[in-house]
Amino acid sequence: MNCQDAGRLMTDLFDAEKHPSAESVRQHLEGCPECRVRFEQEQRAFDAIRPAQRIVASQHFKEGAMKTIIAEAERESARSGHSRNWRYWSRWAAVAAAAILLFLLFPVLRIDKLGNSRTAGNALLAQSVGALSNVQTVHMIGRMRTLPGDNFELIGANYGFVPLELWREYSNPPRWRVEKTGRVVVMDGQSSTLYISKNNMAMTATPTAGFVEWLRPLLDPESILQQEVAAGQAGKAKTEVTESNGTLTLSVRRSANGNFANDWSMNKSIPESDHTRIYEFDSGTKRLNGLQVIVHTGDADVTVLEITSITYNEAFPLNLFTLLLPSDVNWIVNPAQINPPAAGLDGPKQAATFFFDALARKDWDAVLQVYPVSSVSDKLKQYYGGLGVVSIGEPFKSGLYPGYFVPYEVRLPSGSNKKFKLAVRNDNPAANWVVDGGF
Repeated sequence: MNCQDAGRLMTDLFDAEKHPSAESVRQHLEGCPECRVRFEQEQRAFDAIRPAQRIVASQHFKEGAMKTIIAEAERESARSGHSRNWRYWSRWAAVAAAAILLFLLFPVLRIDKLGNSRTAGNALLAQSVGALSNVQTVHMIGRMRTLPGDNFELIGANYGFVPLELWREYSNPPRWRVEKTGRVVVMDGQSSTLYISKNNMAMTATPTAGFVEWLRPLLDPESILQQEVAAGQAGKAKTEVTESNGTLTLSVRRSANGNFANDWSMNKSIPESDHTRIYEFDSGTKRLNGLQVIVHTGDADVTVLEITSITYNEAFPLNLFTLLLPSDVNWIVNPAQINPPAAGLDGPKQAATFFFDALARKDWDAVLQVYPVSSVSDKLKQYYGGLGVVSIGEPFKSGLYPGYFVPYEVRLPSGSNKKFKLAVRNDNPAANWVVDGGF
């Protein structure tokens, strides 16, 4: 038996059942110091996460979760006015399926049979879920390679670090706040409010609005761990567990997700990158203590996100989940509620052409027909008003973005040229084409 085969079969020695390969592995370990050291490291890690008993979702947990799903589905139906509307039914069917998946996963997350490091990772995740059962609040502090004021999803290997902070209160209903330089989102239990101080813009939406994108799971640590469990079970992630000096480390490696026939979006968000998530847990409490995300580019491995401090059951200020906005704030409008051009737009390129033509003519009413805000800011008027269009290219899709990117070059009133990609989409209920960013 060679070292590669021994490494692949090594964890058979931890299995309660006797495997035909076990004796061959033992013989190899006796004559191979390197493999023996590796085996001892894995043994320490597995012993550290071995639970005393099988972890099973309680009947109370199952009943409570299903009651929540049913109640929310009924509220959604009442709001929509269509109890048999397929769009809402499919949404809640997906939620129910996810809950059922969780119920099915819990009984198999046990360590009486350790077949591989993925099983060990699943056991650790399940224990961490239990460790958070008595948590009232979570406060996370970290940093992220992104642009100040830009969306929470954006990352860049060449960007500098921007401070990041998250607060979560396990009240009924729950409340949370996420903040970085130039941008903050507060969910007060009833609705989410986004404020972008750089542009003095704000938007209010439902509690589940996608304002914080990939960061949302961090607001619910047990959920992100459940997601990693599901990914491991589905074979979508490669996991490794190690233990040292009272810290358990779970590494989860994932490949970029999305369509990269055009690589414009590659490495611009965590899901759209080849990356490794490194979770650190306290060996005793099994609580999450830190998270690091490393993006693997063609040139180097770059840390793009670090959660360096996690505090549990901290008392929060009373006004933490209240967001006071300036009286002159410019509100972002629901794209389905704008008044589109009377002639209609037949695609992303025409929408981009319409937008830049309106800016060139300083027709601010026309701008608002494709740019979903309550008013055109003076800053935008001064920067773009009267521009000249040099070229508008062909739209393309990239990554996970639901719309299109439209290449453009314009001559600004300042005399300089700007070349970039305009983000355009029409995935709202009214199918209105709107400009989503990139200018």
